[in-house]
Amino acid sequence: MKRRSKSILTGLAVVSIVLVIVAARFAMPAPKVEVVRPASRDVVEVVVATGRVRALLQSEVGSETGGVVEEVLVREGDRVQAGQVVARLQRDELLEQLNAARAAVETATRELQQVSRGSLPEEIARARAELEQAEQVGRARLEAAVQRLRQLEAGGRAEEIGRAQAAVADAEARRKQAEADLRRTRQLFEAGALSLADVEKAETALESARAAEETARAQLALAKNPARSEEIKAAQAEVQSARASLEQSVKAAQANLQLLLRKPLREEVEVARSRLRQAEANVRLVEERLRQRDVLAPISGIVVRRNAEPGQSVLPGASLMSIASMERVEILMETDESNIPRLAPGQSAVAVVPAYREQPFRAVVTQVGPEIDSQRGVVTVRLRPVQIPSFLRPDMTVDVSVEVKQLKAATTVPVTAVVSRSGDTVFVVENGKVRAKPVRVLARGEETVAVEGLSPEDLVVKQALRVKEGQKATPQLAAGGVR
Repeated sequence: MKRRSKSILTGLAVVSIVLVIVAARFAMPAPKVEVVRPASRDVVEVVVATGRVRALLQSEVGSETGGVVEEVLVREGDRVQAGQVVARLQRDELLEQLNAARAAVETATRELQQVSRGSLPEEIARARAELEQAEQVGRARLEAAVQRLRQLEAGGRAEEIGRAQAAVADAEARRKQAEADLRRTRQLFEAGALSLADVEKAETALESARAAEETARAQLALAKNPARSEEIKAAQAEVQSARASLEQSVKAAQANLQLLLRKPLREEVEVARSRLRQAEANVRLVEERLRQRDVLAPISGIVVRRNAEPGQSVLPGASLMSIASMERVEILMETDESNIPRLAPGQSAVAVVPAYREQPFRAVVTQVGPEIDSQRGVVTVRLRPVQIPSFLRPDMTVDVSVEVKQLKAATTVPVTAVVSRSGDTVFVVENGKVRAKPVRVLARGEETVAVEGLSPEDLVVKQALRVKEGQKATPQLAAGGVR
């Protein structure tokens, strides 16, 4: 009996405890859930991807000729201008050739000036003096030859000997006077009172006097001795030779004088001009070969690769460096092929280089695809910077956000408030319980989502993944509403 009473008491105690627990559970408040009210905001939907900078124009820089690199004037990363000397091949030998060619031009120029200006007065005076000298000397020799022939033909008559002796005395006196005249003329020339032509004339007179004296002495010797037939023949030949020599020397002197009087001669001027043109052409040829030793940048841009160093031998056309033009660049980015319907040429984008995050710049989509990497499931998108930043370099990594849709004053909730469960869904708190509410997503921004299907009074759970449908909840409005 006592055992039974004890069991009943125990049962009553357990029931009491259960009733207390149940009552406590119903008395506990529902857990707090952070909620927001839908807000009207502008939403920009973006496609985010990473791309690389590519220069549309990149040129390999080479030399027109082969040789040994003397110096490379730029480094990788340097900016260069079109036409700038970026490298130079050895050119010592060509510099020597250029100096010689320029000297030849100076010589040819002087020659052209000389033949173009005509004869100088002193040149003409000298030619006339030479003509007079040729005539005097030639006639004196001819006269001497004739006298000798006559003496040989006359034999050794006394009157001939007397005339010959008188002729010797007269010729000797003339020679002495000519010597004195020459000394005096030279003194006056050195003093500046007479010209060089006067000196040459006095020298000619002395030569004529000496020749006349020699002839007179020879005639005296012939007059004293009877001549043989062979001597007479030799004298006759000498007369003919003297006459021919006179004619030839006078003719040559006259031709020289006439030539000086006719100058400048058109033929000589043309020849001199031709020599000058040839010398100038040679200078241009060497200058061109020298210019080819200077390697010029064909375009303005940035040196992205340097292939040559001083002392290195290079062949014609071999690439010494590569220059990329930064005037026309594009950004190549890859994104999931599922984004193709959302992307189109003309869409605006914001590009950020990781090394210069504080300097974002705008870009425009120029092409979507058409190539698709089937193995990775990505499509290539090309973008053109609106303005090219100065810090941009080829092959730089760029984070790109393409604006694919813009909505003004749309109903928005936080990105974390929307889940996809057989359609886009949000959770709202109604009458102390969490309830699922289907919505239609219009655009997805980086922090907010534009939706349809909500009223401004709905209490939307901010963190949808933290609640379950049907659970009790005490709504707690998040500070600042939608964030």
